[in-house]
Amino acid sequence: MFLRHTNGTMENSVVYKSEKRMSGVALFLVCVLTTVGIGLAISYCSGIFGRVANPSRLPFIIPKWLVIATPPILFLHLGVSLFFVLRENVYTDNGRMTRNWTWAFWITLFIATAITPFFIYHNMPIAAYIMSSITTALAIGTTILSYRQSGGAGVVMTVFFIVVALIMVYLGYWAFA
Repeated sequence: MFLRHTNGTMENSVVYKSEKRMSGVALFLVCVLTTVGIGLAISYCSGIFGRVANPSRLPFIIPKWLVIATPPILFLHLGVSLFFVLRENVYTDNGRMTRNWTWAFWITLFIATAITPFFIYHNMPIAAYIMSSITTALAIGTTILSYRQSGGAGVVMTVFFIVVALIMVYLGYWAFA
């Protein structure tokens, strides 16, 4: 809708943008519940409730409760960061390009995070290390892009990056020790 001021104080027309957007609570619930639900379905179907076949090369055995609690925490972080990114309005071409790259990195990171437990729990240490390295690299890119979209998304993704980097180091020791 274009509005014009007629008494001469405004030289140009004013543009008013009205967009229909999902409410913040609904967007949060969709982002988090979808991410956690789909991610856990994929991760838990990988055999996470079983045992690693050859744990003798592991640097230390992680408690079972922590192994089972890690995927929901990771997917919760991904869902919250997605919410913060999607909550921001984007009106410029540069902003849209950044949003599209964020989506591409986020989706790839989500898939890599979801399938990494398969390699761990089927006793494939080198494959697990490679997947965790890819996940960590994608987490770096997603974190940088998230900071460009929203500070909150960047902070949440920084925590995610730290956790997956620690997992990568642990799996690297398992693969090459």
